[in-house]
Amino acid sequence: MTRRSKCVVALAMAAISGWAFATDSPPGDASAQWQFAVGPYLWLPTVSGTLRFTAPGGGADASTGPYNYLQNLRFALMLQGEARKGEWSVFADTIYLNFGRHEGAVNATSGVLGTRETQQDVQTSFAGTLVQVGGSRTVLRQEWGHVDAVAGMRYLGVKGTLDAAIGATVGSGPGASSDFHVAQMQNIFDGFAGVRGRATITRDGAWYIPFYLDVGTGTSKLTWQALTGLAYAAKRVDVGLLYRYLAFYGSGNQLVQTLRFSGPSVNVTFKF
Repeated sequence: MTRRSKCVVALAMAAISGWAFATDSPPGDASAQWQFAVGPYLWLPTVSGTLRFTAPGGGADASTGPYNYLQNLRFALMLQGEARKGEWSVFADTIYLNFGRHEGAVNATSGVLGTRETQQDVQTSFAGTLVQVGGSRTVLRQEWGHVDAVAGMRYLGVKGTLDAAIGATVGSGPGASSDFHVAQMQNIFDGFAGVRGRATITRDGAWYIPFYLDVGTGTSKLTWQALTGLAYAAKRVDVGLLYRYLAFYGSGNQLVQTLRFSGPSVNVTFKF
């Protein structure tokens, strides 16, 4: 993936982990003043999937990841924010990830990459940027917490590379080995809809369980994400330990056939 794409993926991952989706402010009266929240967060997801590369005369489906953060991560950035007035709110988050080369496997090959019997040493790299924007409205308020209906747009810019040392098949003769390199990019735009909210677990509401779920489609055949965990709300800051899952499923000859992010995150949200 390109350096820009890697950064985008990292940013998107980070934003999703600690974003306003999980630690949104409790709804207030419609006449209330605007409330704002912004926060960096650290999301450490396992990233894995299948990328479909196009090559002269054919192509290849190559597995990518799971990536090791200590060994493969080059750069990551995560940030999220929200503005709320009464029962309405708007939110945004962004993540950028850049992973270096990782050993992979080719699931299907043709054309310049040979046949299934061809012996190959394969490496893949991945970078991406995730940006999400949306809005919500509170549809349920009880003593135990609240539920919001959410809708918005999710963008994922992905860059992947495939490097293969192509060995000679039986009977090919000397000089049949060669190195192959291909780099491709894809921009994914998906709309989504879902719910989010919080369930308090103490009388003062300081400790609560945030939750988020959405489903969408667009460039992707299907995309969905879920998030929950445990959080503590002080007067000006929320701190949470969360677990988040995000997936994209493509179709046809799209670069992204499957892409999954899953793992824990620590987020700090400042309110003003």
